[in-house]
Amino acid sequence: MKHVFFLYFLSVVGLSQSQSSFGFTKIQIGPYLGLQQGKNTVVEFGLEKRVKDVTLMQRTSRAYNLGANFDLQSLLFGLDGGLWFRPHAIGLLWGGQLALRSNFNQTTFGIAPTVGYKIWFLHAIAGYYFYPKPIPNTITNHLFVSLRLTLTQEKKIKAHERK
Repeated sequence: MKHVFFLYFLSVVGLSQSQSSFGFTKIQIGPYLGLQQGKNTVVEFGLEKRVKDVTLMQRTSRAYNLGANFDLQSLLFGLDGGLWFRPHAIGLLWGGQLALRSNFNQTTFGIAPTVGYKIWFLHAIAGYYFYPKPIPNTITNHLFVSLRLTLTQEKKIKAHERK
């Protein structure tokens, strides 16, 4: 009977706690190195900041990245800025990227909705670049798959404040 009472007491105490009493935010910043494959092969490198909110019942993640890339076949230099969001602990990432591509004579801007999956240090992304005004006589990636290796240099953990 003591064990039943003890289990009942633990469950009541655990469920009566506010959700904000258990939780923390984990912030990670670090570089990434990636390879993008579409019509052409593109080498990527940049910086990513990931923020993971962990509470008793839910985990969400979001990240912001800024990077440079080089298209090996078309000799295009590019800059990408993007973000992604994962609404659960395990699941697909949803996001987008803004892109700038240049051959140092002409420049174009683009946008790419993305979907991906992240596990440990590896981040796989699939997306499609829309370029309203492409650079004439230049073939670059529209539909692409990217694999990034993300390394964490700095990590901070902030506890949620009790309400």
